[in-house]
Amino acid sequence: MKHAFQQIKKHWVTNLVTFIISLGIFAAIFCIIFFNRSPRNIIAAIDGVTIGSLVLLLGGALMWMAHLGTFDIFAFGFKQMFGSMFAKDPRQSGTYQDYKQSKTEKRDASSFSFVIVILTGLLCSISILVLEIIFQVLLNS
Repeated sequence: MKHAFQQIKKHWVTNLVTFIISLGIFAAIFCIIFFNRSPRNIIAAIDGVTIGSLVLLLGGALMWMAHLGTFDIFAFGFKQMFGSMFAKDPRQSGTYQDYKQSKTEKRDASSFSFVIVILTGLLCSISILVLEIIFQVLLNS
């Protein structure tokens, strides 16, 4: 985990941009849900925040899975297939790249941006609790 936080500090500009994009996606989903409801009330706001934060959490989880190498076999296979199909010299298509070497190089250049997306989703999930408390206070008053 220490390595992940060092990478986050090292790529702080990329992670800041990822955080801003994540907030933009959250805001867009919230606005779509909230403004498409006919009575615009706190329940519509809670629904928008819930769906927006779930999208961020699931997106961050998919990014984490991709970082761990779940989808690498598909990307590697298609890269090798198209490389051999469209090679100018057919003899060069026989020089296949090693899968383990390709995967290791990819992991070394990673910036752990999925952590920022998951943290943004958790931050937005906290706002669900705040909205729910406000709703309960208004309901009981």
